[in-house]
Amino acid sequence: MNTRKNHAALLPEDKTAFVQAVLALKNDVDSVLNPGKMKRYDDFVQIHKNAMIGPDMFMPMPHQGSLFFPWHRVFLRQFELALQSATGNPNIAIPYWDWELSGKNNPFTPDFMGGDGDNRVITGPFAFAGKKFKIRVWDGDTGNAGLRRDFGNDASAHLPTPSQVASALTKTPYSPGPKSWRPVCEGALHNPVHRWIGGNMAEVTSPNDPVFFLHHCYIDRLWENWRTQHPTSEAYLPAAGSPGYDLASELVFNKAGKPAPWTGSWTVQDTLNTATLGYTYE
Repeated sequence: MNTRKNHAALLPEDKTAFVQAVLALKNDVDSVLNPGKMKRYDDFVQIHKNAMIGPDMFMPMPHQGSLFFPWHRVFLRQFELALQSATGNPNIAIPYWDWELSGKNNPFTPDFMGGDGDNRVITGPFAFAGKKFKIRVWDGDTGNAGLRRDFGNDASAHLPTPSQVASALTKTPYSPGPKSWRPVCEGALHNPVHRWIGGNMAEVTSPNDPVFFLHHCYIDRLWENWRTQHPTSEAYLPAAGSPGYDLASELVFNKAGKPAPWTGSWTVQDTLNTATLGYTYE
């Protein structure tokens, strides 16, 4: 069982181990989807792209709908397992970032996620100058080979405050109304963070930025918090009667006829218990 922690609670050696696992997946493990041209890290970028745009786009779309939480839960867990496989370390777990920037809560440090940049990120282990983190998948056919960020320059973006998070967690039911949990969390908490970081994170190929996984890990944790806070509410809706979207529906990660990114399959129901998937939150 892996335990996911707030990155601010990690020991320096734990942060180093996570960064080194990301770099191993980016440089040392070949792609399953496009071997010889990409690396295994890039597969996760490609999967996320295919979930939204492009000739290999698959359906049902796991954004802006009820599948948002279950689909990303499996996506993150497979990334976590890939990190473990790349390093031979079964204790590697994705940490989460709660969108705070004060003191040790700031993940954008030279020893962890690196900082902002003028076009390209210029500090930290993923900086272009380090030659260890080349971008190979873009929204279009080509793009900048360096990781890009542009903190706070989107006027429509913000980092949600603890009070905004607390307010969102009061929303019920799970879906589908505009004031229910899923659309409020995705629209008012999740989306603005992508735009605030900017650069790669503001694009369909947002997993190009490793902070994507810390961000989505917190989103996943919030779903757990919401379930605990509302024990009499359905953890997921629709429960039945909506093929492709209800509890019995199998989550899709590749277009029919295209290579599967990993073995195994999961229904929405299979994702409702994190312990069943092999992890928990501290």
